[in-house]
Amino acid sequence: MTGSGTATGPTEAGELRIEVRTVNSRGLLIKQRLCSECIGCEAAIEELVRRQLQRGTVTLVVERLDPRLPFADRQTLRGQLQELRALAAELGVKDDLGLRDLVILAGQSSRSEVAAARELRPRMAELVLAALRQLQQRREAEGAAIVAVMLLLLDELVEQVRTATARAPELSAAYRDRLLRRINEFLATQGLQLQAADVVREVALFSDRVDVSEELQRLVAHVGEVRNTLAQGGEVGRRLEFLLQELLREANTLGSKSPDVTMAHTVVAMKSGIDRLKEQAANLE
Repeated sequence: MTGSGTATGPTEAGELRIEVRTVNSRGLLIKQRLCSECIGCEAAIEELVRRQLQRGTVTLVVERLDPRLPFADRQTLRGQLQELRALAAELGVKDDLGLRDLVILAGQSSRSEVAAARELRPRMAELVLAALRQLQQRREAEGAAIVAVMLLLLDELVEQVRTATARAPELSAAYRDRLLRRINEFLATQGLQLQAADVVREVALFSDRVDVSEELQRLVAHVGEVRNTLAQGGEVGRRLEFLLQELLREANTLGSKSPDVTMAHTVVAMKSGIDRLKEQAANLE
């Protein structure tokens, strides 16, 4: 399901802006672009995202909004300065450290520390969760709109099934009339007499071949199950994919067993509607 969420605020790594975007995907794929201060938190962030989302390709971007201060906090700098001065006194060398030197050393130390995996600090974790909550709210709103569209498409599909159901009993009668007409036309030119038993047997065989009552019943049952799945909510994407594939299979069988123009047009409309349903279902989690 597509959507986006953002959150901005102060954290242990400075003022951060976090943006989470998702697009449709059968599974869950997480991509991250983090500022240097957050390198090493990838595993912790992915675990947090997986607890909130189940499907979609997720892109999470973390930007630092105060790039002019790409070094540790003041308390850390004071501690490092004290250690360096103590080391200079111990070695008996001149203490000529400047602020520029201290910032460079702090940055190098920070980069070496973040190479290893580390946990998310509380304020950073809360900011990620805030972006994910906004994403979920927008995805839920989009999901509600998608469900409304799918219910309208299901109503159209039900009408098409009713049309096919009404037409199905007429297939044998139409075939019988057509067969009798052609046979009578042929016999009139040959001077032969029509054998009623042969016609009855042929019509019976044809009726068995074009019997679509089971397909129509399964179509109605699958439509009902799709409605129930949408009403239940939650993770419905994979279930809907299966049900819609079954709907398409029944519609294909219906078309192949019905050598009738009216029925063929109805089946084409069914398959078009099912394809539109599948497109909408791909947007649901």
